[in-house]
Amino acid sequence: MVDRLQAQLRTPTVDENVCPGCNPDISGPGVRIALYLQSLLSVLLVRLSPKDAPGAYWSMTSTAFSLIISGIVTSVKKEISLLDAIVVVYVLLLPVLASAFGLSEVMAPPQGKNATRSVHSPLLIIANWTRSVFTYSFALYVWIAAPNFGSDPPECNKATRLIFFGASLPALGSGRILSLAGWGLFTLLFVWRTLKGAGTIFVAFQALFSSTASQALLKPKHPPKNEVHRELVTRMDFATGKVTHVNRLFRPRQIFHELLQGMASQIMSWAPSGTGRWYRVYGKTILIGILAAWAIAMTELELLLNNLEDDVNNEWGFGQVLPMLLTISPLFSLYESILSRRSSGPADETRVLRFSIRGARGLQRPYCELDPYPPEVIEELPEDQVKKARAPSPFAVVTIDEREMYTTFEWEDTHDPDWDESFDVKVRDLSTVVIRVFDRKCIDQGWPSFVGFVTVLPFALLPPPTEGVQEEDQPASSQTEVLEIPLVRDGKTVLSMTVSFSLSTDTRFLPSLPVVPPVLHEEAKHVQRRVGMVQFGNKIWGRKKETTTHVYQMS
Repeated sequence: MVDRLQAQLRTPTVDENVCPGCNPDISGPGVRIALYLQSLLSVLLVRLSPKDAPGAYWSMTSTAFSLIISGIVTSVKKEISLLDAIVVVYVLLLPVLASAFGLSEVMAPPQGKNATRSVHSPLLIIANWTRSVFTYSFALYVWIAAPNFGSDPPECNKATRLIFFGASLPALGSGRILSLAGWGLFTLLFVWRTLKGAGTIFVAFQALFSSTASQALLKPKHPPKNEVHRELVTRMDFATGKVTHVNRLFRPRQIFHELLQGMASQIMSWAPSGTGRWYRVYGKTILIGILAAWAIAMTELELLLNNLEDDVNNEWGFGQVLPMLLTISPLFSLYESILSRRSSGPADETRVLRFSIRGARGLQRPYCELDPYPPEVIEELPEDQVKKARAPSPFAVVTIDEREMYTTFEWEDTHDPDWDESFDVKVRDLSTVVIRVFDRKCIDQGWPSFVGFVTVLPFALLPPPTEGVQEEDQPASSQTEVLEIPLVRDGKTVLSMTVSFSLSTDTRFLPSLPVVPPVLHEEAKHVQRRVGMVQFGNKIWGRKKETTTHVYQMS
């Protein structure tokens, strides 16, 4: 009896209805407001000024990393409460959602067979993946160790509530089970995506420390299939009875190293997107707004509905001022974007242009296996072997405003490739297109592979309007002749190496191969039908689309 009383005197009692205050450097208003603003600014910059969006992304990512690392360190030192950790997990949803929105808008994967793809930075690939690793790891650690987590006594952890969609759940009861199930599922999906994209992560890590290794991001992940597809699309309008046929040839799309998409990016893909109707133009913006509002509401309710001794909103410190200072950069970027729009006059128009890269002539390898040997040794080698060694395996990378890129198929062992590939892209009046030619052989050997480049201003090359003809009587489309321009290499124009291309504003039909390549036999045939029909009495509205694809093996 005496021992029990002494133990009670030594053990301080904890009121289960009141928990100590939160750590202001973790859950304080400065940290929360900074992430709220940075997430909002990154979304606005993506919509208004995509070129300034990376600055907002890195500020937001820096704050998120700082918050995660602070949470991990303070949890190990027992200086953070379970409530602090729950707030951190909720707040971290904002940069995850904002990043997913930005990446889905600016760096969306190609959607068509002849579509461009986004220019990917290896640092962005690694930063996005690393932040996801820290986020999922911290969230799982918090909920696995919840009963004995942090600086508060276990009795106080029992009193902590998890606010989920307005419902107050016990953090060590149903709230913990729900959180473990949700974060566990997200973690498994993330691990699966990581294993699937392990090659991309490895290449991106190498590219951070080697300029030659970064060239591996330019070539496909796997050798392209030696196939050509003939696609016949038949459309029928039930109301008018009109039937149209579209026939085209194309090579199957190459698969490149892409940015690893997380669960939030998958959710973003559910929103309608595109042009035309307002809900397509702003579909992702509306969805990200709803999800962000939910995350902010859950964060604030978490602090409001848990009984705290001290109001964390009244405590400010250095740990909260620093995140607020990081908000200045994206804020100035947004303000500068608004000022530049006002000072530059009317915004340049965005139009769809068809870019056809025809081929190249006289290409030379930047480095060859025979270069270290003296001429007398090379003369003793078979002529065919020397020609093959000196001939590049070239492919062209066409970039638009250093934002989008299109990569042609590789032609093996030739100085004069005939790519004959076309793609459609949105360009502005002042857009710049750069054609860069690389040698795949040098990439495989880890040598410098850059052959040369050409810079093009598309609308400066298109024919001007016809003089004396009214605007409404001008041709609906215009195009250039096949232009052949010398490549620039090491700051000098090399007249013996040229690249040829053409431009057109006629994009009524999908791009097609101009010449039927030699084929061996038909490998497969695929038929896809889509029917949308509404019948009211004797009247029928709707359309039917049938796509027949013949797959041929190329010789």
